[in-house]
Amino acid sequence: MILKEGVVIGGIRPELLFALNVCDAVYNAHGQELVITAIKDGKHSATSLHYSGCAADLRTRYFNANEAKVVAQEIRDRLGVDYDVILEKDHIHLEYQPKYR
Repeated sequence: MILKEGVVIGGIRPELLFALNVCDAVYNAHGQELVITAIKDGKHSATSLHYSGCAADLRTRYFNANEAKVVAQEIRDRLGVDYDVILEKDHIHLEYQPKYR
């Protein structure tokens, strides 16, 4: 797992750190190194969970469209309902957002 230059990790929530370790294992299983492109940095919507240390963006450019779908689904399956895993055009958006039951 590596951070893109400039990624701000100060104040990351432990739940997100756990999830990033899961993502790292999934990426490694697919022969790629996980590159985190944003956590608390970058421009996001005003209500984004990035600013509270609960969200991260993960590079996908080395996967074809089908591989990216498979990787995103594997991450979803491993993390469960308290995490949102959204496959965007050029990255996977990961966020810890507990669902109250």
